[in-house]
Parts: sequence; C-alpha cells; structure tokens
Amino acid sequence: MKGYHVLVRQAEDGWLAAHALEDDSVHTQGRTLDEITENIREVAELLRGEKRVQVELVVPAALTLPNRAKTTRRRTKRKAA
Repeated sequence: MKGYHVLVRQAEDGWLAAHALEDDSVHTQGRTLDEITENIREVAELLRGEKRVQVELVVPAALTLPNRAKTTRRRTKRKAA
C-alpha cells in the first residue's frame, strides 16, 4: 500500500488545493477534506496505477476551514411511516 502525506492550502478562489509531498505530480482540489482525500486516491490510481492508497492530510494550523469544508455530510431522506 502506498502512502501519501498531502499538504492542504486555501486557494485564492476559496477552494482547497492539495498536493502529495512525496510526488508533485499527485495534486488536486476540492471543497472539503473528504473530497480532497477521495480525489488524491483517484489521481494516484490514474497516474501511478495504485489501487490502495493511504492518505494523511497535512493541514497547517493557520488554515481556517469553514464548517462545510471539514467533511461532507450525506443526508438521507426518511420514509414517511
């Protein structure tokens, strides 16, 4: 299993930008940390053929994330009884 340490930064347009410290060709952007993680795994598979990838996000303390950027919350509709 390949592991990547991924540095996250705030892009000028409000999105989050990220790149793997071990491989500069592995980079992506997203609106949430979950999306960044998913995208890094996809990039690693497409560029390097790596199916199993461990991602460790490196988020600088100075980076302030809005609540919506921390995680993606999936809502499910409840069926009426």
